[in-house]
Amino acid sequence: SRGGDTMRKEDEKVLRALTDWQLMGLCIEREAGGEPREGRIGVGTVILERVEHRSWDGKTIKDVILWPWQFSWTMPEAGEKYYEEAVRIAKDWTEEYRKRVSLQECAAIATCLIQGTVSRDSDIAAGHCCQYVATRYRKYTDEHPDEKGTRWWKGMRLLKTIDGPKGGHEFYV
Repeated sequence: SRGGDTMRKEDEKVLRALTDWQLMGLCIEREAGGEPREGRIGVGTVILERVEHRSWDGKTIKDVILWPWQFSWTMPEAGEKYYEEAVRIAKDWTEEYRKRVSLQECAAIATCLIQGTVSRDSDIAAGHCCQYVATRYRKYTDEHPDEKGTRWWKGMRLLKTIDGPKGGHEFYV
C-alpha cells in the first residue's frame, strides 16, 4: 500500500479501517479543524479534486489521504499533536467522535461533500486545485529562507486564501 512509505504499517492499517467519510473527516479536522467552515470545505474539495484529477496519488479517498508526504498529520514526524493523536482517534473512533465537536463537524462536511449535498468550493473545484499550504508554514519559510524545507508553491499561481482565527490555507494551481 502507498501510505507505508512514511507511515508506520500498523498505523496505516488502523486508518484504512475507517470508512471514507471517517478518514476524510479526520483529515479535514487535522488539517483545518480550527478554521471556519469555508476552510474545511476547501480542504475537503482538494481531497476530492485529487481523487478525480490526479492519478499519481491514488484514485480513492483513502489512497489520496494516505499517499506519502501529502498531508502533514499522516507523517510520524508530525508528532504527538497530529500523527499520534490521529491514530488514537482512529483506534477509538466511536468514543472520540462522540466527544470531539470539531471532528463531528468535519466528518459531517466530509459526508456531505462525498454525497454532493454540500457543494465543493467553486474556485478550488473550477481550477482543479490540488495543492494547498498552511499560511503559517508558507510565511515561516519566507521569513527563514536558509532553512531546509520544500517550497513547492514557488512557481505556482495562488488561487485563493482562506483565513480563520486559528490559521488558514493558501490554495494553488
